[in-house]
Amino acid sequence: MKTFLFCFVLTLIFSKSHLKQIDIPLENKSIDNQFDTLYTNKKYKISLSKINDLEASSNTILKIYKNNKMVFEDSIYNTQPSNILFEDFNGDLIDDILVHYSSSARSNESFTLFLVDTLNDSFKRIKGFEEIHNPRYIAEYDIISNYVVSGKNWSGFYKIQRDTVFDFGLFAEDDMTEESNYNKEYKKAIRKIRKVTPSTFPNKFK
Repeated sequence: MKTFLFCFVLTLIFSKSHLKQIDIPLENKSIDNQFDTLYTNKKYKISLSKINDLEASSNTILKIYKNNKMVFEDSIYNTQPSNILFEDFNGDLIDDILVHYSSSARSNESFTLFLVDTLNDSFKRIKGFEEIHNPRYIAEYDIISNYVVSGKNWSGFYKIQRDTVFDFGLFAEDDMTEESNYNKEYKKAIRKIRKVTPSTFPNKFK
């Protein structure tokens, strides 16, 4: 496979180096699991409590504590209570919280994202992030991209605006052949994104 694509996929794999994983049964009963997080100086703890069956739109309560006092609570959909990823997704150099949302037969994973503000002890859920499979933050351009394995593999391009994901509607397709234009299409999309400012996103790409 082409060097660029190979490096991209490797980056996606090794970006999960902070993953905390333990064996937890996925049963339709109350499960309350505590996770020590990376924010040791803040003494944050995350609790995931299963509340409904796996088919419900929200089957888990996420709670975040500081010094044993709850500072944030939200209801989410979750199929793997042990799958929490910590990674910066908005360029502030603070690891954000990604809780596993779903995975496909081809191992395309999606997550619910919570941006972390350690200065104010606040946590913000990003709407629409669950729609991005295999997300990867590209700090150089302050955007999110991915690489989705399907009938024809492809990458999309996204950006967080306030509490919502904006989809640029640009794609780079990879037919996995030597003649594939994936690299060219990917670089072209990046150049197109860099020519606009955040205030013009909704009007520029629809």
